Amino acid sequence: MIFLKSRNGSRLRSSLRFAATVALSALLWSSAIALPASAEVAAAEPQSKLERQVESWVATLSKQKPFQDWQAADPQIAALGPGTHSWLVLFTKEGRDIGYMVVHAVTDGSFQLGEYGIGPYSLYSLQQLKRSLVYSGLLSEDEVGLIAAAKQYVHPFAAAWEVRVGEHVYWLDAKTAEQLPVDKPQWTSLFSDASPFLGQAASPAVDELKLNELFDAYERLPWLTKEAPFPAEDAKKLQKRLDSGKPLRYVTEPFGDAMLYAAPVIGYQRWSNGRIDIALDMEGTRFIPLDALLEGGLFYR
Repeated sequence: MIFLKSRNGSRLRSSLRFAATVALSALLWSSAIALPASAEVAAAEPQSKLERQVESWVATLSKQKPFQDWQAADPQIAALGPGTHSWLVLFTKEGRDIGYMVVHAVTDGSFQLGEYGIGPYSLYSLQQLKRSLVYSGLLSEDEVGLIAAAKQYVHPFAAAWEVRVGEHVYWLDAKTAEQLPVDKPQWTSLFSDASPFLGQAASPAVDELKLNELFDAYERLPWLTKEAPFPAEDAKKLQKRLDSGKPLRYVTEPFGDAMLYAAPVIGYQRWSNGRIDIALDMEGTRFIPLDALLEGGLFYR
Protein backbone atom coordinates (compact mmCIF):
# COMPACT_ATOMS: atom_id res chain seq x y z
CA MET A 1 0.00 0.00 0.00
CA ILE A 2 1.22 3.51 -0.73
CA PHE A 3 0.75 6.36 1.67
CA LEU A 4 0.34 9.98 0.64
CA LYS A 5 1.73 12.60 2.96
CA SER A 6 1.78 16.37 2.96
CA ARG A 7 4.76 18.53 3.94
CA ASN A 8 3.44 19.16 7.45
CA GLY A 9 3.67 15.47 8.19
CA SER A 10 -0.05 14.69 8.03
CA ARG A 11 -0.67 11.13 6.95
CA LEU A 12 -3.10 9.84 4.41
CA ARG A 13 -3.53 6.15 3.77
CA SER A 14 -4.85 5.04 0.43
CA SER A 15 -7.76 2.94 1.57
CA LEU A 16 -9.86 3.59 -1.48
CA ARG A 17 -11.39 0.61 -3.17
CA PHE A 18 -14.02 0.90 -5.82
CA ALA A 19 -16.26 -1.39 -7.86
CA ALA A 20 -16.98 -0.80 -11.54
CA THR A 21 -20.30 -0.74 -13.29
CA VAL A 22 -21.01 -1.99 -16.78
CA ALA A 23 -22.29 1.40 -17.84
CA LEU A 24 -19.13 3.15 -16.68
CA SER A 25 -16.90 0.59 -18.38
CA ALA A 26 -18.77 1.05 -21.64
CA LEU A 27 -18.55 4.84 -21.36
CA LEU A 28 -14.79 4.89 -20.80
CA TRP A 29 -13.60 2.03 -22.95
CA SER A 30 -15.91 1.60 -25.92
CA SER A 31 -14.06 4.18 -28.02
CA ALA A 32 -10.72 2.54 -27.26
CA ILE A 33 -11.63 -1.10 -27.84
CA ALA A 34 -14.76 -1.25 -30.01
CA LEU A 35 -13.42 0.74 -32.97
CA PRO A 36 -15.53 1.36 -36.05
CA ALA A 37 -14.75 -0.98 -38.92
CA SER A 38 -12.96 1.74 -40.92
CA ALA A 39 -10.72 2.59 -37.96
CA GLU A 40 -9.93 -1.08 -37.43
CA VAL A 41 -8.74 -1.41 -41.01
CA ALA A 42 -6.62 1.73 -40.76
CA ALA A 43 -5.01 0.62 -37.49
CA ALA A 44 -4.70 -3.09 -38.27
CA GLU A 45 -0.96 -3.21 -39.01
CA PRO A 46 0.34 -1.17 -36.02
CA GLN A 47 -2.12 -2.89 -33.68
CA SER A 48 -0.93 -6.31 -34.84
CA LYS A 49 2.68 -5.32 -34.27
CA LEU A 50 1.84 -3.99 -30.82
CA GLU A 51 -0.01 -7.17 -29.91
CA ARG A 52 2.95 -9.28 -30.95
CA GLN A 53 5.28 -7.21 -28.79
CA VAL A 54 2.95 -7.48 -25.79
CA GLU A 55 2.82 -11.25 -26.28
CA SER A 56 6.62 -11.36 -26.29
CA TRP A 57 6.87 -9.47 -23.00
CA VAL A 58 4.18 -11.66 -21.47
CA ALA A 59 6.10 -14.77 -22.52
CA THR A 60 9.22 -13.43 -20.81
CA LEU A 61 7.59 -12.14 -17.63
CA SER A 62 5.32 -15.14 -17.11
CA LYS A 63 8.36 -17.33 -16.56
CA GLN A 64 8.57 -15.59 -13.17
CA LYS A 65 6.14 -16.93 -10.57
CA PRO A 66 4.35 -13.63 -9.76
CA PHE A 67 3.45 -13.23 -13.45
CA GLN A 68 2.48 -16.84 -14.24
CA ASP A 69 -1.23 -16.05 -14.49
CA TRP A 70 -0.53 -13.69 -17.38
CA GLN A 71 -0.11 -16.72 -19.66
CA ALA A 72 -3.84 -17.39 -19.53
CA ALA A 73 -4.93 -13.77 -19.14
CA ASP A 74 -7.08 -11.77 -21.51
CA PRO A 75 -5.09 -8.64 -22.49
CA GLN A 76 -7.04 -5.50 -23.34
CA ILE A 77 -5.08 -2.76 -25.12
CA ALA A 78 -6.23 0.86 -25.15
CA ALA A 79 -4.63 4.21 -25.93
CA LEU A 80 -3.27 5.89 -22.83
CA GLY A 81 -4.47 9.47 -22.89
CA PRO A 82 -4.46 12.05 -25.70
CA GLY A 83 -1.25 12.56 -27.65
CA THR A 84 0.92 10.26 -25.54
CA HIS A 85 1.75 7.59 -28.16
CA SER A 86 1.42 5.14 -25.29
CA TRP A 87 -0.90 2.27 -24.48
CA LEU A 88 -2.30 0.65 -21.37
CA VAL A 89 -2.53 -3.13 -21.39
CA LEU A 90 -4.87 -4.58 -18.77
CA PHE A 91 -4.69 -8.29 -17.96
CA THR A 92 -7.82 -10.00 -16.68
CA LYS A 93 -8.55 -13.58 -15.73
CA GLU A 94 -12.05 -14.89 -15.05
CA GLY A 95 -13.29 -11.31 -15.01
CA ARG A 96 -10.75 -10.09 -12.45
CA ASP A 97 -7.88 -7.67 -12.92
CA ILE A 98 -4.55 -9.40 -12.33
CA GLY A 99 -2.05 -6.96 -13.79
CA TYR A 100 -1.15 -4.29 -16.31
CA MET A 101 1.66 -2.83 -18.38
CA VAL A 102 2.30 0.53 -20.01
CA VAL A 103 3.79 0.53 -23.51
CA HIS A 104 5.41 3.51 -25.24
CA ALA A 105 6.02 4.03 -28.94
CA VAL A 106 9.61 4.70 -30.01
CA THR A 107 10.52 6.89 -32.99
CA ASP A 108 12.12 3.96 -34.82
CA GLY A 109 8.74 2.21 -34.95
CA SER A 110 9.39 -0.17 -32.08
CA PHE A 111 7.77 -0.28 -28.65
CA GLN A 112 9.22 0.07 -25.17
CA LEU A 113 7.96 -1.43 -21.94
CA GLY A 114 7.29 1.20 -19.28
CA GLU A 115 5.92 0.40 -15.85
CA TYR A 116 3.95 -2.76 -15.13
CA GLY A 117 2.32 -4.35 -12.14
CA ILE A 118 0.50 -7.26 -10.56
CA GLY A 119 -2.43 -7.48 -8.19
CA PRO A 120 -6.18 -6.86 -8.18
CA TYR A 121 -5.95 -3.08 -8.51
CA SER A 122 -4.51 -2.24 -11.91
CA LEU A 123 -3.46 1.15 -13.14
CA TYR A 124 -6.61 3.01 -14.23
CA SER A 125 -8.74 0.25 -12.78
CA LEU A 126 -12.28 0.87 -13.95
CA GLN A 127 -13.55 -1.63 -11.39
CA GLN A 128 -12.39 0.74 -8.67
CA LEU A 129 -13.38 4.16 -9.99
CA LYS A 130 -17.00 4.29 -8.83
CA ARG A 131 -16.26 3.32 -5.25
CA SER A 132 -13.36 5.76 -5.09
CA LEU A 133 -15.51 8.69 -6.10
CA VAL A 134 -18.43 7.67 -3.90
CA TYR A 135 -16.28 6.77 -0.88
CA SER A 136 -14.50 10.13 -0.98
CA GLY A 137 -17.81 11.98 -1.24
CA LEU A 138 -17.09 13.45 -4.66
CA LEU A 139 -20.32 12.04 -6.10
CA SER A 140 -23.30 9.95 -5.14
CA GLU A 141 -24.32 6.54 -6.46
CA ASP A 142 -26.92 8.25 -8.65
CA GLU A 143 -24.29 10.43 -10.34
CA VAL A 144 -22.09 7.61 -11.62
CA GLY A 145 -23.73 7.58 -15.04
CA LEU A 146 -23.25 11.32 -15.40
CA ILE A 147 -19.45 11.42 -15.29
CA ALA A 148 -16.92 11.69 -18.09
CA ALA A 149 -13.43 10.40 -17.32
CA ALA A 150 -10.17 10.74 -19.21
CA LYS A 151 -6.77 9.19 -18.59
CA GLN A 152 -3.78 11.52 -18.25
CA TYR A 153 -0.32 9.92 -18.19
CA VAL A 154 3.08 11.59 -18.14
CA HIS A 155 5.08 9.29 -15.87
CA PRO A 156 4.23 6.84 -13.06
CA PHE A 157 3.82 9.61 -10.50
CA ALA A 158 2.00 11.92 -12.86
CA ALA A 159 -0.72 9.47 -13.84
CA ALA A 160 -4.26 10.59 -13.19
CA TRP A 161 -7.95 10.26 -13.85
CA GLU A 162 -9.53 13.54 -14.96
CA VAL A 163 -13.16 13.13 -13.94
CA ARG A 164 -15.91 15.58 -14.88
CA VAL A 165 -19.23 15.61 -13.03
CA GLY A 166 -21.43 18.39 -14.35
CA GLU A 167 -19.44 21.59 -13.92
CA HIS A 168 -16.98 19.99 -11.48
CA VAL A 169 -13.67 18.39 -12.45
CA TYR A 170 -11.70 16.14 -10.11
CA TRP A 171 -8.23 14.67 -10.47
CA LEU A 172 -7.46 11.29 -8.89
CA ASP A 173 -4.27 9.26 -8.83
CA ALA A 174 -4.46 6.50 -11.44
CA LYS A 175 -3.11 3.82 -9.09
CA THR A 176 -4.18 4.74 -5.56
CA ALA A 177 -7.33 6.71 -6.47
CA GLU A 178 -6.35 9.41 -3.98
CA GLN A 179 -7.70 12.83 -4.93
CA LEU A 180 -4.85 14.97 -6.26
CA PRO A 181 -4.27 18.63 -5.32
CA VAL A 182 -4.22 19.82 -8.94
CA ASP A 183 -6.56 21.23 -11.54
CA LYS A 184 -6.27 21.45 -15.32
CA PRO A 185 -4.21 24.69 -15.43
CA GLN A 186 -1.80 23.37 -12.80
CA TRP A 187 -1.42 20.03 -14.58
CA THR A 188 -0.75 21.78 -17.87
CA SER A 189 1.76 24.11 -16.24
CA LEU A 190 3.61 21.24 -14.59
CA PHE A 191 3.62 18.73 -17.43
CA SER A 192 2.82 20.42 -20.75
CA ASP A 193 6.39 19.98 -22.00
CA ALA A 194 6.90 16.54 -20.48
CA SER A 195 6.90 13.28 -22.40
CA PRO A 196 6.84 9.65 -21.23
CA PHE A 197 10.19 8.46 -19.91
CA LEU A 198 12.07 6.28 -22.38
CA GLY A 199 15.04 4.76 -20.63
CA GLN A 200 16.69 1.41 -21.17
CA ALA A 201 14.61 -1.10 -23.11
CA ALA A 202 13.56 -4.42 -21.64
CA SER A 203 15.72 -7.24 -22.97
CA PRO A 204 14.43 -10.66 -24.08
CA ALA A 205 15.16 -12.27 -20.71
CA VAL A 206 14.92 -11.61 -16.97
CA ASP A 207 18.03 -12.39 -14.93
CA GLU A 208 16.67 -12.00 -11.42
CA LEU A 209 13.49 -11.18 -9.51
CA LYS A 210 13.63 -10.32 -5.81
CA LEU A 211 10.55 -9.58 -3.70
CA ASN A 212 10.70 -8.92 0.05
CA GLU A 213 8.11 -8.74 2.81
CA LEU A 214 5.76 -5.75 2.92
CA PHE A 215 6.37 -3.04 5.51
CA ASP A 216 5.00 0.33 6.58
CA ALA A 217 6.89 3.17 4.89
CA TYR A 218 5.94 5.40 7.81
CA GLU A 219 7.63 3.31 10.49
CA ARG A 220 10.39 5.87 10.04
CA LEU A 221 10.32 9.32 8.43
CA PRO A 222 13.89 9.85 7.25
CA TRP A 223 12.87 12.47 4.68
CA LEU A 224 11.57 14.65 7.54
CA THR A 225 14.54 14.11 9.85
CA LYS A 226 16.86 15.15 7.02
CA GLU A 227 18.77 11.91 6.82
CA ALA A 228 21.00 11.50 3.80
CA PRO A 229 19.24 9.78 0.89
CA PHE A 230 20.31 6.28 -0.05
CA PRO A 231 22.63 6.30 -3.12
CA ALA A 232 20.26 4.31 -5.33
CA GLU A 233 22.07 5.40 -8.48
CA ASP A 234 24.65 2.80 -7.45
CA ALA A 235 22.76 -0.26 -8.69
CA LYS A 236 25.02 -2.72 -6.88
CA LYS A 237 24.44 -1.04 -3.51
CA LEU A 238 20.72 -0.91 -4.20
CA GLN A 239 20.50 -4.60 -5.07
CA LYS A 240 22.68 -5.56 -2.10
CA ARG A 241 20.37 -3.76 0.31
CA LEU A 242 17.26 -5.32 -1.16
CA ASP A 243 18.88 -8.75 -1.36
CA SER A 244 19.51 -8.50 2.39
CA GLY A 245 15.83 -7.73 3.02
CA LYS A 246 16.50 -4.31 4.54
CA PRO A 247 13.77 -1.66 4.12
CA LEU A 248 14.01 1.11 1.57
CA ARG A 249 11.58 3.92 0.83
CA TYR A 250 10.93 5.94 -2.30
CA VAL A 251 9.80 9.54 -1.84
CA THR A 252 8.69 11.97 -4.53
CA GLU A 253 6.75 15.25 -4.78
CA PRO A 254 5.55 15.56 -8.39
CA PHE A 255 3.17 18.38 -7.47
CA GLY A 256 5.57 20.32 -5.27
CA ASP A 257 4.80 20.88 -1.60
CA ALA A 258 1.10 20.07 -2.07
CA MET A 259 1.57 16.30 -1.80
CA LEU A 260 4.28 13.80 -1.01
CA TYR A 261 4.29 10.14 -2.01
CA ALA A 262 6.19 7.70 0.19
CA ALA A 263 6.16 4.11 -1.04
CA PRO A 264 7.81 0.97 0.36
CA VAL A 265 10.45 -0.49 -1.94
CA ILE A 266 9.99 -4.25 -1.70
CA GLY A 267 12.25 -5.61 -4.41
CA TYR A 268 13.47 -5.38 -7.97
CA GLN A 269 13.56 -7.15 -11.31
CA ARG A 270 16.79 -7.13 -13.34
CA TRP A 271 16.74 -7.82 -17.06
CA SER A 272 19.59 -9.52 -18.91
CA ASN A 273 20.73 -6.22 -20.45
CA GLY A 274 21.09 -4.60 -17.02
CA ARG A 275 17.80 -2.73 -16.85
CA ILE A 276 16.47 -2.65 -13.29
CA ASP A 277 12.81 -2.17 -12.41
CA ILE A 278 12.04 -1.32 -8.79
CA ALA A 279 9.09 -3.02 -7.08
CA LEU A 280 6.94 -0.65 -5.03
CA ASP A 281 4.07 -1.69 -2.78
CA MET A 282 1.22 0.46 -4.11
CA GLU A 283 -2.18 -1.26 -3.98
CA GLY A 284 -0.39 -4.27 -5.43
CA THR A 285 3.17 -4.55 -6.71
CA ARG A 286 4.19 -1.85 -9.16
CA PHE A 287 7.42 -2.24 -11.16
CA ILE A 288 8.93 1.05 -12.34
CA PRO A 289 12.27 1.50 -14.14
CA LEU A 290 14.93 2.67 -11.70
CA ASP A 291 16.06 5.43 -14.06
CA ALA A 292 12.54 6.88 -14.12
CA LEU A 293 12.37 6.91 -10.31
CA LEU A 294 15.77 8.58 -9.98
CA GLU A 295 14.61 11.39 -12.27
CA GLY A 296 11.87 12.52 -9.91
CA GLY A 297 12.53 11.36 -6.36
CA LEU A 298 14.85 10.04 -3.66
CA PHE A 299 15.37 6.77 -1.83
CA TYR A 300 15.73 6.56 1.95
CA ARG A 301 16.69 3.77 4.33
